[in-house]
Amino acid sequence: MKNTKIIAVANQKGGVGKTTTTINVGAALALTGKKVLLIDLDTQESLSNFLGIYNTENNIGKALYKTVNRETIDLADYIVTNEVNRVDIIPAELNTMQRIAIDLVSVRSKETVFRRLINQNSELLDRYDYILLDCPPSLNVILDNALTASRYVLIPCQAHPLSYPPLPNLLLQIDEIQAELNESIEVIGIVPTMVDRSTNSRQTVDMLRENYADVVFETEVERMAVAANSALTEKAVVLSNAKDNRVSREYKELANELVNRIEGV
Repeated sequence: MKNTKIIAVANQKGGVGKTTTTINVGAALALTGKKVLLIDLDTQESLSNFLGIYNTENNIGKALYKTVNRETIDLADYIVTNEVNRVDIIPAELNTMQRIAIDLVSVRSKETVFRRLINQNSELLDRYDYILLDCPPSLNVILDNALTASRYVLIPCQAHPLSYPPLPNLLLQIDEIQAELNESIEVIGIVPTMVDRSTNSRQTVDMLRENYADVVFETEVERMAVAANSALTEKAVVLSNAKDNRVSREYKELANELVNRIEGV
């Protein structure tokens, strides 16, 4: 694809704000006029559920199975428009995603199935400025597929001591994908999430900045109840009209910083 930016939102540790980051960065980009597609590659279908989509027949897992079987897939049949959040989404379905995560392990060229699907639909997907992939919270073959098809990786990292140690393993996996399957992939940034006033939180952010320097975004996303409650309304925090919604402002700042890093504007 020519100008579409594919970004894997990834962290093998669960509960770090990965899905929340995906939907809010996507909605924030849409607010600036970008055309955005979200693809739910999480085996827990968290992104789909956030947007009120459950047990959908046309899901990304089904498309992956068809790709494995060398069938022709038109992803236009799988895309759902979410007008509330101003984005399109290709949803997941829990059972199908969990099965494909197991079955792909024994498939030839197992890491490239998703990329073949994307390339097969390049004309359709070229209409999007950004495609964000909500990746599974594990170092599995689904993550390999996402990384193999992506130009960039955005890593949300919870500002907590237990979230810091797993990072090197994720970065190593990205390096291996870059060396063997996708030389153009790069980590566009690490974003500290769920930041609070505790000493542990601040120390974790300081360690991130000390060890990963310019890779860490200037923007930090605070821990606030409004972020969790947004899932109940199926609406991204960045679309809140509350004037004192700090998290909304932070995700908009993160999206702007992301665009600046990618597009250099």
